[in-house]
Amino acid sequence: MEELVSKTDARELREKIDALSQSFQDVTRHVKDKAINGTKEWATEHPGATLGIVAGVAGGVGLIVGLLLARSRD
Repeated sequence: MEELVSKTDARELREKIDALSQSFQDVTRHVKDKAINGTKEWATEHPGATLGIVAGVAGGVGLIVGLLLARSRD
């Protein structure tokens, strides 16, 4: 009898975990979609700032790579 109860409890727990997992996936998908759409909207509304940010990041990455390459030659 105890095995039957524990198997039933295990099945219920597994179902609850599956439901929570599905809910978590739904929430993360919604947040990801909202973040992507918000970023696209902001970039569309502020093209100059978007170009400035991209140029700044690219320049920073280039500077870091240049410093690392120069450092490895020494």
